[in-house]
Amino acid sequence: KMKKKINTFITILALMLTVNSTQAQAWEKNTKVLSFGFGASQFFHLDNYYYGNSNNFRSWYWPLTGQINFQGEFGIHKYVGLGFTTGIGGRGGALNGYNGEINAPIGMLVNFHFYQLIADKTVKNIHADKLDIYAGANIGSGIAATFYRNSNNPDALRIIPIAFGGLHAGIRYYFKPKVGVNAEIGFGKSLVNAGFVFKL
Repeated sequence: KMKKKINTFITILALMLTVNSTQAQAWEKNTKVLSFGFGASQFFHLDNYYYGNSNNFRSWYWPLTGQINFQGEFGIHKYVGLGFTTGIGGRGGALNGYNGEINAPIGMLVNFHFYQLIADKTVKNIHADKLDIYAGANIGSGIAATFYRNSNNPDALRIIPIAFGGLHAGIRYYFKPKVGVNAEIGFGKSLVNAGFVFKL
């Protein structure tokens, strides 16, 4: 009976350690995260406008804007997550009649968390419980309230659609089990972005 109890205890302990190990990973299938950050973006503006005078015409442009970003990601696989991205951004200043804008993008993203794959394939402790490195793709649209000052439309305001898409790479470091910092670079939803990440 004592041997049976010891074997049962060892089995339960092994299961508990396995569960704790799984939960300790920075990314897993059931992970849900929200992030909040600041950065810079460059969205494609689906607009035509005149600037300077009626002989100057531009059919496309993508100004650099500051952004406040809000993102969410939800695990659908041990190494893959799907999510959304949105926020608000803008800029001022005159550039060939373009006097700035306020924009609101919204889109989707997919990430592959390859650091977790590396951690699963190695026997070394590479701190995958705190560190999450990933790469992904994003696509989306939105609107921008753009301001112009030119000979044709002084102080003109136009509401136009914007579009974005591209690849990105990022890193998250959890200094608490559910709270961390993150940074991203890429093209599309943001050129650069840094802020905080929270596990749900």
